[in-house]
Amino acid sequence: MTSFIRNTQILVVGAALAATPATALAAQCPKGFPSKPIEFVVAYAAGGGTDAIGRTLAAEIEKAQGWTVPVDNKPGAGGDVMMTAMKVAEPDGYTVGVSSTNTVTLDPYANEGVNFTLEDFDYIGSSMEVTFGLVALADKPYSNLEEFIEYAREKGRATISTSAIALEIAVERIGEHFGVDLVPIPGGGAADALQSALGGHVDATLQGSQHIQQIESGNMKQLSTLVANRVAYAPDTKTTIESGVNVTAGAYIIFVLPKGVDPAISTCLEQAIAEAVDTAEYATLMKNFDAVPANLGSAGTLDFIKAQAADYEQIFAARGK
Repeated sequence: MTSFIRNTQILVVGAALAATPATALAAQCPKGFPSKPIEFVVAYAAGGGTDAIGRTLAAEIEKAQGWTVPVDNKPGAGGDVMMTAMKVAEPDGYTVGVSSTNTVTLDPYANEGVNFTLEDFDYIGSSMEVTFGLVALADKPYSNLEEFIEYAREKGRATISTSAIALEIAVERIGEHFGVDLVPIPGGGAADALQSALGGHVDATLQGSQHIQQIESGNMKQLSTLVANRVAYAPDTKTTIESGVNVTAGAYIIFVLPKGVDPAISTCLEQAIAEAVDTAEYATLMKNFDAVPANLGSAGTLDFIKAQAADYEQIFAARGK
């Protein structure tokens, strides 16, 4: 799971949808579509959270619509390998990418060699919001963001393990806001960043989901929630916005088509995904993730992506990239 950050509070178009069991209705599709399997291509390796989402929704679509929806994994470069392939895929509606927002909002500005932009794709919805939190071991001498900042000020600096460049930017901007030295320590992924914190090698870590079980077991505590609203697994923890810091982090799992798919087919696929997101089976998966289904729809997803990309473009332009 990957991430974005913004300088200003995000006004999301479309609220996260609470899934409720509903009677499946066949999506309204052009006559003859689909006439063959529709492949879901996941941008990350099998066994991860995005893969589980893709496979669960593919199964729900097969059950509700009577289609065949195989799932393939095309990991690499934080999702860029799949997105590069999606850019040149046949725009016939038979290939659907399952990725996260940062691949199109951040990577075109942060990663050299990326040859796509958000304009190269069409977006047919989202399925989950990833909410990031600043967490630390339960026995650390700070229990919220303000206490952590004072610790960093007294010690001269504090280290925070991260798993993505977006989170590194978030760490730097929080430090800039308070005038303290917060040092992002890049890890080899979310699990690696979490282990650095669990092993006491850093003062805290920024995590999207893997820390939740650690909080529930009492091993860790959440110091700050880096989204606009508090989260269910840490209801007493303030958001960065509540602490007066206009820096947030999060991401949506999104569904992507190559540019130019027939609008009638895009609408058909959007409806099928929306129905799958609104099932009891998917709600169960989200409960296991301590999350809720969140479908912004095609228009809301595009608005969200454009807003993120505009922020990142400004950030990296200021850095001379």
